[in-house]
Amino acid sequence: MQTIQGDGFTVTVIKSRRRTTAIKIKDGAVSIHIPNRLAITFAQEFILQKTAWIQQKLRHQAHAKTQRASIKKQFIAGENFLFLGKHYSLRLIEKNSKVSIIKRSQTLDLYGRQNRLSKTGIHAALVAWYKQQAEQYLTSRTLYIANQINLSPRSISIKTYKARWGSCSQHTDINFNWKLVLAPARIIDYVIIHELCHIQYFNHSSQFWSLVEQFCPSFKQERHWLKENSYTLEF
Repeated sequence: MQTIQGDGFTVTVIKSRRRTTAIKIKDGAVSIHIPNRLAITFAQEFILQKTAWIQQKLRHQAHAKTQRASIKKQFIAGENFLFLGKHYSLRLIEKNSKVSIIKRSQTLDLYGRQNRLSKTGIHAALVAWYKQQAEQYLTSRTLYIANQINLSPRSISIKTYKARWGSCSQHTDINFNWKLVLAPARIIDYVIIHELCHIQYFNHSSQFWSLVEQFCPSFKQERHWLKENSYTLEF
């Protein structure tokens, strides 16, 4: 496999039957994808033109990786957890009962037998609570927005995804990542509108984005927020 040395980075060249050229950057690795018919000199020139952009993306990914490491959860009392974009402090409260979580105005109160509750157990309890909240909030909010914009899905489900916030099938079944419920409400609304618009356009054409903009005029800001802050919605 061929590689091209850039200014401070190495690019892997991948040829295929694709019709367009694209640069992909993931986990600090850079690759350029070009049609089989194009020469390596084309890829070199393309990379030269995109050098500043590649360097910026690599810096951003390195920064995000550092940030993710710095906010890795310990699942201890006093730690902050997001819900609808707001921070809540975790409180561990002794109670001779099964584990339960109640959201207060500024805290997430976790009740249970603390001497039997490990960090793994706290993590599992929080995930179960967030999934339950996501089921309620995302379902009701999606139905409300769907009614407003007259685009109704066949079903709404909550899933666990690693690299996406939502999806819409050709049968108009919509799925959402439960972690989306950690994000601010305006970000959630954008993702909901995005997936609902796929009911009309099952692609990312200009018509699709025009429809998204019709219902969410600031969608570019929301999309940018997700790209820049998605690491804050992990734990």
